[in-house]
Amino acid sequence: MAVVCHPHPLGGGTLHNKVVFRAARGLENANVATLRFNFRGTGTSAGTHDEGEGEQDDVTAAIQWAQRMHPGKRLFVGGFSFGAWVASRVACETPDVFAIFLIGAPVNKYDFGYLRHCERPMLFLHGTQDEFGDVSKLEKLVPTIRNSQSVVITGADHFFTKQLDGVEETMRSWAEELLES
Repeated sequence: MAVVCHPHPLGGGTLHNKVVFRAARGLENANVATLRFNFRGTGTSAGTHDEGEGEQDDVTAAIQWAQRMHPGKRLFVGGFSFGAWVASRVACETPDVFAIFLIGAPVNKYDFGYLRHCERPMLFLHGTQDEFGDVSKLEKLVPTIRNSQSVVITGADHFFTKQLDGVEETMRSWAEELLES
C-alpha cells in the first residue's frame, strides 16, 4: 500500500498532478495499491492550508486509513515536492512505514536534515534541471542518510516535463526491488 502526496496547493498542487499520478501508476504496476488525496483546503477538502504543519495530520489520517483498508501490507509513503517534505516528516516518525520516496524534493526551500535519523529504505527521484532543488544539494544530502538512494533524470525539470515515463518506471522498479527483498 502506498500513500502519495501532492505538491504545494498554493501553487496549484492537487492529487491530480501529473507527477503524482504517474508515481502512483508506477507503484500500481508493481502491484502496490495507492492512495492519493488532497491536503486540507485543496479541491473539495475541508480546512485551510497550514504551511505543512496541519498537513502532517492529513498524512497521518491517510496512513491510518490505508492500514485499515490493507492490513498487513507493506506501507510506502512519500510524495512530490511539498508533498515529499510533508510526507517524509510523518513517515520517519511512523513505525509501520516500510519505505519512503521523495520526488523532486524541494531542497532549496526546506531543510531535510531530519532524514539523517530515519532508518527506512528511501528513494530520492530528481531532475538535473529542478528549479526547486539543486542537484548538488541533493548529492550532498543523500550520502548522509542510511538506506537511501537517488535516481537523477538528466534534463528533467521540477515537473519532469517530457520525462514522466522515467518517474513511472523508477517507482515501479524501486517498489518491485524492495518487495522482493
